[in-house]
Amino acid sequence: MTPEQLPEQKKRPVYMGITGINILILVGYTLLCGVLGEDGLLLQLLFVLVHAGACVIIAPFARKWEWVLAGLLVLIIGLSSCYGLMVIQGGFN
Repeated sequence: MTPEQLPEQKKRPVYMGITGINILILVGYTLLCGVLGEDGLLLQLLFVLVHAGACVIIAPFARKWEWVLAGLLVLIIGLSSCYGLMVIQGGFN
């Protein structure tokens, strides 16, 4: 079989790796902060804001705008999970 006849292998896009790793990091500290109770909510909020900000700051230096996408996803998912944990713990009565 010649190289021209080989089926083309599909490469995973780079942004999926960047975004995936950032989401896994988000899940990790969300679980840890969820165990801490009400104090963990403020800590998680701080972590989410720092993490999202770091992703956006890294983007121009890495010249990969996927970092901005990762930062936005971390911000949206992180704030949503923080709100969800607050509701579950009875924060809005």
